[in-house]
This record gives sequence, structure tokens and C-alpha cells, in this order.
Amino acid sequence: MDVRIAMEWDEQVGISLSKMYPLREGIEHSFRNRNYGQSVLAVWIVMIARGNDFKQRKRFKKNEGRFEYDILLDYFLIKNVSIEEKKAVIRRQIVEISEQTFSKYKFDDFDKSVFLSDLKEVVEHIEW
Repeated sequence: MDVRIAMEWDEQVGISLSKMYPLREGIEHSFRNRNYGQSVLAVWIVMIARGNDFKQRKRFKKNEGRFEYDILLDYFLIKNVSIEEKKAVIRRQIVEISEQTFSKYKFDDFDKSVFLSDLKEVVEHIEW
């Protein structure tokens, strides 16, 4: 499966973008050789940590088998806690927002529960 993560990042959140790369790359790498069915072949995520109000974008491009969505991190919560707490909040929000987003979609041939379980496992165990 092709998982790609882009980031829209305000470093005023208290964790630099470069410190986020190991998490992003770890997630992308962990899904490289996995398959969850034929409906969704790619998941593209934009992880956003900015002080502005954003509306979550999400869409499924059926003809390309690509599901795209935003993970809108709680900028003000992350900004005001210690570095270890920042990482814990980011981990939790990646999983929770992904679960909420996928719950609104039904795919013909995609094992969403296994994908989300794997995502949770990967996010919890990446060292960064």
C-alpha cells in the first residue's frame, strides 16, 4: 500500500518539522508492503499543525484507488505541553482522527479495521 504523509507545520507548535520526519517516514515505510484489498491502494494524508481554523478535507478517488484526508492536530494543546506530551498527543490524534475519518466511508474491498489496527500499532511503536 502506498501511504504518503505531507505536513503543513507551524514550528511555533514547539516541535520542529525536522523532528517529525522520523514519524512520517516510519509510517510510510511500515505500510509499503501491506495490502488491505483492491478498493484502496493508496492513502495520502496531510498532517496539519497550525494555529488557524481549518476544515478537514477528505475524498476518495475511486478510479485511482486513493483515499486522501487531513489530520488536523490540536495546535494549541500541543503548543502548551512538554515535548513528551506533544508526541503523545500527536500519536493519539493521528489514530483517533484516522478512525473517525474512515468510519464515514464504506469501501467495496478494503479491510479498514485491519488497516486502522496496523496504523495504531505502527504509530505507537515508532521511535522519534
